[in-house]
Amino acid sequence: MSYNGTVRCSYCYKTGHNRRKCPDLTARIKSQYEGNIGMAQEERDRGNESGAEWYVDRAEDHRQQYIKRTKIDLATGEKVSNKAAKAARLKKVQCGYCGQRGHTRRTCEAVKLDKQVFIAETRRYRAAALETARKIGIGLNSIIPLRLWGYYDGEYGNHVTHRYIKRIEWNMLIPRRPHLVAVHVDVRKLGAANQTPHTSRDTCVSMANKMTEAQENSECTVPASLIPTLDPPDGWLDASPATVAEAMKEEFPTGGPEKERNWRYKYPESHTADAIKDLGLQEHYPHLS
Repeated sequence: MSYNGTVRCSYCYKTGHNRRKCPDLTARIKSQYEGNIGMAQEERDRGNESGAEWYVDRAEDHRQQYIKRTKIDLATGEKVSNKAAKAARLKKVQCGYCGQRGHTRRTCEAVKLDKQVFIAETRRYRAAALETARKIGIGLNSIIPLRLWGYYDGEYGNHVTHRYIKRIEWNMLIPRRPHLVAVHVDVRKLGAANQTPHTSRDTCVSMANKMTEAQENSECTVPASLIPTLDPPDGWLDASPATVAEAMKEEFPTGGPEKERNWRYKYPESHTADAIKDLGLQEHYPHLS
């Protein structure tokens, strides 16, 4: 709109209409559609089907633009209802998750099914990991000798230090991380104001291996004090929404290079395949092993 309140088109620069209603732009779109249809036929006559398909796609884009502006289908010359126009546009939409056309990620059936499988698989891994960790005997408040690499007593290298199990990172356990992770700290630093430089994370399984290594090498001056207290929070074993909320964002991101469907769901096998079978969803996974 100009300074005096008159509407001016940003395409043809004439007054009295805007770009949305511009007859010159509408005519140009129609001309581009017809031109691409003609070029597609020429390519077919030459036997170049891939080239013809390229022009057909271009023509379809212009056809949809024309329908949106005029509600008239250039392919038939007939008027198109709003509902039919929307359905036609949707056919060209490509889902950002599964890659199929005709729907968006918001309505994608594949992502809804994959989330069900993720929950079922998480339950399997959590039950198995909790059983393993309890057999190992490492729990909250345990004090165990670990052979670790780092800066200790003024020098770098492998050292055996006694670590206090400060907390369990329960919600970190998902199918791609199938072990319980514990946060541990040097027992000598328990009273320190700043524990961050001395805090580490390990799985219960890896800590058991490091503890065994230290014991076998006779490097332990103090025996391990195991306290097998591992009581998961409410809803953890069932993979309730509260315990998998962050994991869901990680497993099914809506942006970035990993937003597309993971190969574990495209070609499911092992525990993923078992979870699909438990849920009775085999018909939805044609590449199920």
